This record gives sequence, C-alpha cells and structure tokens, in this order.
Amino acid sequence: MDSGALWIIILPLLVAVVLFSFLRGRGGVRRHPDIVQLILNDVKMDQALVSTFYLREKPRRFEMNNWALYKNDIGFLGESLNETLRLTFSMVEDLNHEIKLAKKNKTSHQSIDVNKLTEPLAACRKGLEDWMMENLGTTEPPLKRPSLIGTLFGME
Repeated sequence: MDSGALWIIILPLLVAVVLFSFLRGRGGVRRHPDIVQLILNDVKMDQALVSTFYLREKPRRFEMNNWALYKNDIGFLGESLNETLRLTFSMVEDLNHEIKLAKKNKTSHQSIDVNKLTEPLAACRKGLEDWMMENLGTTEPPLKRPSLIGTLFGME
C-alpha cells in the first residue's frame, strides 16, 4: 500500500472525528444540567451519610468531589442557592476535617454533630431539584449524549 492510498483512508477518518467534536459541543448552557445533577448526587449521598453516621463503626467522610470540581461554574443557579451551597459544603468540609482528626487520634466519632447538616442539605436538595424542574421539567438525570465510539458502533 502506498502513501496515497493510506491518506485516502486516514483523511476521511480525521475529518469525521473533527466534525463530530465540533458538532457535539462542549460546555456552556448544555453542561448546566450535568453540573446540577452531579452536585445533587453529592447532596443526596451526604444526606444518606448523615442519617447513618452514628450507626457506623467507622465514620465515613462526606462527599464533596463534584462540588470541588464545579463550585466555580454554578453562577447560573442564582445568588441564594449559590450561597446556600457554599455554606453547606463549607460545613461539610469542616466535618470532614473533624472526622479525619477523629480517625487520626483514634477517638470516637460519636461526638461529632452531623445533624447540623440536615437542614442545609435539605435546602440544597430542594433548590437544585427546583432548578431542574424549572429548566428541564424533571428531576431525573439528563439523558447522556452518545460518544463517538457509541455512535459509530451503536453501543449507546
């Protein structure tokens, strides 16, 4: 196979990949439902951890990975919900620090007051679900866009 025949195969593939990348789009308003859903997942997980915190032998730290990733990208949510989320996850961070210290010092985690998170987490959940209801018409996760491989091979 000479180099001319090779380019006949490679060039259309490169064009297809580039076009798919541009047509798919990244960021902007399209990402807002995904960001809200990911932060909502953190909130739901933290609510479950609050309700079972004292039942566990070993304490588990609260989730805030998605918050840490997207806390600078939530300006679209409105000031009051932004502030509620910031205060709540600040409390979560403080409690995670207390849990870490309790584990390090091998002291009981029963003295850590996680119940103070109940109301702020409920307010965050309600605010995020209200945003999803208002903007998407549902509180269910948004549908995933197919990937290049999934589109080409019918996997998704």
